[in-house]
Amino acid sequence: MARSPDRTLDRAITALLHEAVEHSRAMRQVLNQVGQLASLRISMLQGEEARDPAEAALTEVLSSLTKREKEVLDHLARGYSNRQIARSLEISERTVKNHLRNIFTKLGVGDRTSAVVKALGRNDN
Repeated sequence: MARSPDRTLDRAITALLHEAVEHSRAMRQVLNQVGQLASLRISMLQGEEARDPAEAALTEVLSSLTKREKEVLDHLARGYSNRQIARSLEISERTVKNHLRNIFTKLGVGDRTSAVVKALGRNDN
């Protein structure tokens, strides 16, 4: 039979685990919403006339991406992992990595976060 301090500790651990699960669900929902907004912003940049030279350059760079690279970038903006992107687009993880390398090269960045930031037109470098 478990002692009282053991039960108290078990209850505390269980409560923290439940809280972590709820936090995780809320975080996923927020990330999904951010991803949807990021996708909308990327779509808007691709479909509208640029208002300034920097935006015109970004629009040109985004238009140089292939359809599949744009799909990968969209999933990237939603926070998907390489595995999730591969499953969603029904391609291999190696193919996802190849697309990411091409995206990074075309956008002139070196990582996932920078690619999304630049695609959203928020690169202040």
